[in-house]
This record gives sequence, structure tokens and C-alpha cells, in this order.
Amino acid sequence: MAKSNTGDYCKATTRLIWNGLKFRGTGLTKAAAKPTVISLAVTNRCNSHCIMCNIWKRASKEADIKSREMSREQIIGILSHPLLSELVELDLTGGEPHLREDLADIAIAIGGLKKSALPRLRSLIITTNGLLPPRIIANYQRILESLKGTDIDLVSVNSIDGIGATHDLIRGTRGAFELATQTLDGLLELRKDYPNFIIGIKTTIVPDNVNMLGAILDFALERGLFHIISPALFTEARFRNLEKRDTLALSTARYGDVLEFYRLDSLRTDYFYSTARDFLITGRKRWTCAALYNYLFIDFDGAVYPCEIIAEPIGNVKEQDLAEIWQGTAARNWRHGIGKLECCRTCHEPGAIRYSAYAEGWSYLKFLAALGRHEFDETYHRGGFGKYFT
Repeated sequence: MAKSNTGDYCKATTRLIWNGLKFRGTGLTKAAAKPTVISLAVTNRCNSHCIMCNIWKRASKEADIKSREMSREQIIGILSHPLLSELVELDLTGGEPHLREDLADIAIAIGGLKKSALPRLRSLIITTNGLLPPRIIANYQRILESLKGTDIDLVSVNSIDGIGATHDLIRGTRGAFELATQTLDGLLELRKDYPNFIIGIKTTIVPDNVNMLGAILDFALERGLFHIISPALFTEARFRNLEKRDTLALSTARYGDVLEFYRLDSLRTDYFYSTARDFLITGRKRWTCAALYNYLFIDFDGAVYPCEIIAEPIGNVKEQDLAEIWQGTAARNWRHGIGKLECCRTCHEPGAIRYSAYAEGWSYLKFLAALGRHEFDETYHRGGFGKYFT
């Protein structure tokens, strides 16, 4: 991994200062840059039965759910739009993305856009629950072969919500932990041959797993995996799980346990854990969201949202041109509301913290300044932020 130096540090701090000025200036005019990050749900089907999410319930109730998915041609057409010429990071999510038989073909076609529509693309992220080991491993191998020479990293985010039976309980699926670890073992073998393959875990904190956050962290560190360990989100649209808040929201005492975990020295130089730690200590959100400035969320049926938290769509790419949506009245109106809504004031969505860091500049700059130049590498390079500055 590249080491930090004075040039990197000065370039990053200068760019963040400039980005902060530009972000706040365009905010006054309701304007926006081109998106640099997009989350795109390729399906709403799911083979897990998680206690904190209702996506799988919706899929089981709606018989036509598969027919409403965007086709591969539609997805590639959207991603070929000139509006996305500055895209750096693309997250393919679901449901369970690997339930799409053509997922690998979609990812391969996306890699093929590097020389034309997506010249700045550096990360292709795919989330998975890991319940289909042979298919997942085969898909990733095909994708990795196709990405050779493109300068695109393939990032696999794997759900691990506990060790053993706890993971099975939270995922509502017998044998889920064994299948997920089989998948991870296979992916770790692939990583030996593909240096552009980055593997990590995502953990949703609920009352059932608060007592094993340390064990989950050890699970990740022992395997050389990045880790995102964050409390459950309750949303009207994306997860459709507002009614679960009463049973799954953490108590004050439990949040105290999470805070102690976030205070571990090994997490000190991680920007997400720093923002989460500050929020738990102060009750104040100290980062500024860049949703609809450099980010948007496109659902499996083409509906476009400001982010994964806000429930009101601003358009649909099956019916409207993407630039028309991005520059339209609904998007401009929402840009003035981002950060002021009640759901925004308590948002701790890791992806939002990540894509906002570079775009709004100043919150991340304060974090870097507090770390100092000697620890700059821990967040800039190892945290994956360096790709935004190239």
C-alpha cells in the first residue's frame, strides 16, 4: 500500500478546502456537481430474512417484483449518460445482487465503459449476504478477469452480523453464518490472484449482537478484511422497517456499549468510526451530507431518490432522462432540505459519511488535521479516499 508523503497531504488538504468552498457556494444556488458516487439496486429480491429489514417481505408479497427490475440494457444505458462522466464509485446493491442471473454480465459491461462513458471509475462495489457461495465466487472471478487493466477495484461487502448462531438469528436463516464464511473463504483465495479485489464485512448493530462487536472486529482483522460496523437504520422507503424501531433500536445503555467499542484505539484513525463516536458523545452530527450534490440512489425499478434514507423519489429513469431528474425542480428543492430534515439530523449511514467526506470537504479536513500528517496514511490510503483525488 502506498505511503503518505508531504505531497499527498498538501494536495488533499488544498483540495478539501477548495471543495468546501465550492460545495457551500453552489448550495446557495441549488446547483450541483456531477455525481461521483451512485448506489444502484439491481434487484429487490432477497434470499435472507433479516430481522432488521423488510426488503425480503416486500419481494415475497409482490409476484411481479422480478419483472419490475431494470434490464441489463437499461442499466448500462443509464450508466453511459454524460452526467456520470465524473463517476468514481458505483455501488451495486439489492436485495441480494447475486440473485440476478446476469449480475456478472452487468458488472463486465460496466468495466467496458471505462474507456468511454466512465473514465474516472475506480471502484465497483457489490454487496452480498453470502448465502450463495458457488455462484458468488464464480461471479467475482469472471468480473475480476474482465477488470484486468482497467484500474477499477472490485469491492465485495459481505454481511456478517454476528458469530455463529447470532448471525443466523439476525439473518433469519439457518446456516447463514456457515454459508457466509464459505463465501469469504473462497473470496480470500481469489484475492491471492487479483490485487484489485478488496473484501470487507458490513455489520448492522442490533441488541442481539452488541455483546460481540469485539469478536466481529477480530473476525475481520484476522482475515485482513475492512469492516463497517454501524447501528441499524430505520427508513420508510429503502428498508421499509419503521415499525421495527421500538424493538431493535438500542437503549441508552447499549449505546454506551457501542461507544466503548468505537473508542478502541484500532478504530481511532477511521473517519466513519470517528464521526459515529462524536455523535454518541455529543448528540450532534458534525458532518455535512452531500446527497444530491455528488450522490444519488437509483432503486431496482428505476425510481431515483436523494439518498437511501429519504422516502420521496425525485423521478424515474425509466420515464425521464437522468439529467432532467438531476437538474429538475424536485432535486433543486430537496438540495435545500438535505441536512435539515429530522431523519438527516440523526443519520449515521456509513456510505453517506463516505461520499460526503470529499465533496463537502471541511468535516473530513478537520479530521485529517486532528490526526496530523504522521497518521494521514491510515485514513487517506487505507481508507480508500485517495481515489477521489486522482
